[in-house]
Amino acid sequence: MSLVDQINRSKCPEHIAIIMDGNGRWAQQHGEVRLFGHSSGVEAVREVLKACVDLGVRYLTLYAFSTENWNRPKEEVDGLMNLMVETIANEVSELNDNNIRLRSIGDSSRLPVDCNIELNKAKEETKENDALDLILALNYSARWEITNATKK
Repeated sequence: MSLVDQINRSKCPEHIAIIMDGNGRWAQQHGEVRLFGHSSGVEAVREVLKACVDLGVRYLTLYAFSTENWNRPKEEVDGLMNLMVETIANEVSELNDNNIRLRSIGDSSRLPVDCNIELNKAKEETKENDALDLILALNYSARWEITNATKK
């Protein structure tokens, strides 16, 4: 019996949020560059998404890139942005196959143009899916959330 089969689905939360932190440190501890850790994190996200769909979780928020992350070295930030574009482009069919809708929160205005293009394209292509909402928190901060909530 798998671990997922042992979980009481009636007690699963409706919304799970994960702060994606530590991938770069993990890579460095294993003698790799930080971007290797970020790339490895993509596989972990795939596994989490499949488990959430299997368990009937309705919302999964991934806190993926905070405003503080802009302070990282330019090479790492550029690598993270490229990874985001590549991952979103490569995963849309998988999202659709699993009936997952992609959404985002945060101030996307500072993200590179290609990130916004790919993100908006994927959101449009998955907008009818309704098994799970995958919410990417991008360029977010507590200050942004409070300001945005106040405006609403």
